[in-house]
Amino acid sequence: MLQVLSHLPAFSLVEPLRHAIDSQNLIIGAPPGAGKSTVLPLSLLHGNRKGKILLMQPRRVVVRNLAQYMAGVLGERVGETVGYRIRGESKVSASTRLEIITEGILSRMIQSDPELAGVAVIIFDEFHERSIHSDFGLALALEVQAGLRDDLRLMIMSATLETAPIASLLAQHSPVPTTQLASEGRSFPVTVNYTKDVLAHEVIPHCVEVIMNAVAKHQGDILVFLSGAGAIHAVASRLSGHQQQNDYIIHTLYGAMGKQAQQAAIAPDPEGQRKVILATNIAETSLTIEGVKVVIDSLWENSAEFHPSSGLTQLTQTRISKASAIQRTGRAGRVSEGVCYRLSAKESFERFAEHSAPQILREDVAPLLLETLNWGTHFSNLAMLTQPSKAQSAIATKALEEIGAVNKKGDFTAYGRSLAQIPCHPQLAHLLLFAKQNISAVAQLSDTQKRAIKTAAPFIVALAQAQLQSERVLISDALLHLTPAQRNDITKQAKRYAQFVGLSEQALDLSALDDEALGLCIAIAFPRQVAFKTSASYKLAGGKGANLDLANPPQWIAVLHGQHIGNSVKIRLAQPIAEAHLKALYPNQFTSSPKVQFNKESQVMEARKVTSFYAIELASSPLSKSERADDPQFYLQETASAWLGYLDALPLKQWPLSPANWRWWYRVKLAGQLNLPQPQAYDTPDPWPTSLSELLAQAREQLAQSLGTCKNLQSLHGLGWSKILTSALSWPQQDALSQSLPDSVVIPTGRKASLDYRENGDVVLSVKMQELYGLSSPYVVADGKVKITYELLSPAGRPLQTTKDIVGFWQGSYKELQKEMKGRYPKHFWPDDPANATPTTKTKKAMDRHAAK
Repeated sequence: MLQVLSHLPAFSLVEPLRHAIDSQNLIIGAPPGAGKSTVLPLSLLHGNRKGKILLMQPRRVVVRNLAQYMAGVLGERVGETVGYRIRGESKVSASTRLEIITEGILSRMIQSDPELAGVAVIIFDEFHERSIHSDFGLALALEVQAGLRDDLRLMIMSATLETAPIASLLAQHSPVPTTQLASEGRSFPVTVNYTKDVLAHEVIPHCVEVIMNAVAKHQGDILVFLSGAGAIHAVASRLSGHQQQNDYIIHTLYGAMGKQAQQAAIAPDPEGQRKVILATNIAETSLTIEGVKVVIDSLWENSAEFHPSSGLTQLTQTRISKASAIQRTGRAGRVSEGVCYRLSAKESFERFAEHSAPQILREDVAPLLLETLNWGTHFSNLAMLTQPSKAQSAIATKALEEIGAVNKKGDFTAYGRSLAQIPCHPQLAHLLLFAKQNISAVAQLSDTQKRAIKTAAPFIVALAQAQLQSERVLISDALLHLTPAQRNDITKQAKRYAQFVGLSEQALDLSALDDEALGLCIAIAFPRQVAFKTSASYKLAGGKGANLDLANPPQWIAVLHGQHIGNSVKIRLAQPIAEAHLKALYPNQFTSSPKVQFNKESQVMEARKVTSFYAIELASSPLSKSERADDPQFYLQETASAWLGYLDALPLKQWPLSPANWRWWYRVKLAGQLNLPQPQAYDTPDPWPTSLSELLAQAREQLAQSLGTCKNLQSLHGLGWSKILTSALSWPQQDALSQSLPDSVVIPTGRKASLDYRENGDVVLSVKMQELYGLSSPYVVADGKVKITYELLSPAGRPLQTTKDIVGFWQGSYKELQKEMKGRYPKHFWPDDPANATPTTKTKKAMDRHAAK
């Protein structure tokens, strides 16, 4: 049966794989198009190992498509030998031997059956994407293999994976030896063209322009990579205005689409029409889209990013990595020679990160912590390539403590174990159990309200997971305007959770939901996402400012979805809630206590008595000096905490850092972008901080003492920020920064000249041109990865030329500049061969006097 796939390069690995799998784990590297995702799993069906094969994929659309394709190869329907299982959907049977899974299914299978009875092999495909589920699933699988099932085999497959770290991880934690296999790819040459640097807001018009040019210039289908559904629909709308009759047909491809629409985008057009496919990164790997000869890559993607200051996780538009760009480019070379257009300048592209940051460093790790505790351990004990940062772990622990999943000592509770049995975010699981078990104890609510909360809770969980895009801000309005497909999907998901509130599926009715209950449910799950109207805007209970576009904004509103824009949150989906209901749910959170706050008018910190709900101030009055004298240490800590909150709320550009401190931060930022090696690291290197806010959180203890003594904004500007924040970096990071990204270089005159690290990743040496005479090879930093940019100055200190190629400059445009400078600065030395001349800071006369001595 596999002979129909024998033309694929991965077929060469079938025999080595079958021989190795009985006694070894495998790491398999194969470029896009090699066929590893289909050939190798199918080959295991005919091997000696008995038992089920689990194939883990990071995307649902790929799961369905792979299952359909592989079942077709076997001449069967999906659900027979080949089946799949994703969140809320499965097609498996008693005869299923190859099961394709995603969405954290593996970790739940292991939690419910630690021996994984009947499972012979687990395959982690596209591991280079570093999905949080893949990382955690592999860690649990290694524990199962080491402690219970040394006959279990693990396969890690990837197109662009750096194999050394994963090989080291398996060597340390698996009782089974590991073999590495690799195959060639199946692709034709692809010509890569660069356009110009395109900012995020310029992508749509520029992309349309490039598409229209490609339609006119090239043959074959066109695959366009865009950041998300919003960008896809915007480009599709503009394209439709340019479309000629029968010229081409537009398809869209992203995760939230229905299965039929996704399949139509992937399959050849039945009428033979040319296709322009507008896709997210789900088309990057494992999906075969025949007929594509042109790829247009915006080089942007939407990635989930957790914001601790608001508690909200949102999709943020970010640059992709070089590895992802290479994967995308390869899509143009599957059937013949192709062409790829990247929407950036080539020089800018070279500064892109080599690989994307692991998902675990960007997301809320509270769900992962809950699963880890339920497994009976902690992050630090798991065999994970990347550990969450200390700040992430602390935030996750606090979130679990607030819902009772852990106690104040951090110990896992019985309630936490109950939450871990529900397949959703811990705070949503808490909503379901609270609605079932605890709502009856809230005396201020009527029996009717309690029943309404129980009915609404599964729908709020479904809405939170659906990431519903609606023009209506209020949930009660949005529900009235759902499409039939949206209604079906949300109701289907809600029915999955009905059992956890003690209701039957039949008891759920989307059209009969109570408006008040919707707001109450959000407040139960996410109390820090409750917002209070202060004047023209809102304040979230978590401390962040928020804006609401509504004609008659309510006093209190519970936010389900929001988008971070600049320094505040744009409320996208929410529901009003009454203050009386909040007091019924959270009587202990309406408090009066002394606090230190920043007065924007006087720009000083003030001690006041504040009545509040979490971080929302409802009333305040100043404290007298005698009242403040009672506990000076308390006010020191409160002042430090208030400054940290003030900084967190500021846009990055407004932080009170001197130019030198900014240069230091841009050095650290560049180290993160390059994933700068840390030679002094004893074990796995600590991840480089990805934002100044993250570094601030890591330096909280070091900053507290200094910030506690700052009384006003002026004293805040005077802090030695780089010195304090440097102490938050590990010693290996400090050493790597000093050695590989130095703050200065010794120039030919013997002087130490400062390097200017800039926000865009450039490293600039700004010196008078005469001081660089004799320099015949370029300066580099980051072990040769970054060339220094030379900003050459006149004797008066004015910019003359900027270049990265000093050798080329001496041989080229220097000649023209020399003529001009001889006339303007005749007293200074302008040699004919600057690459071999003596560097100097002196005039010709001073040089002659010096030579005479």
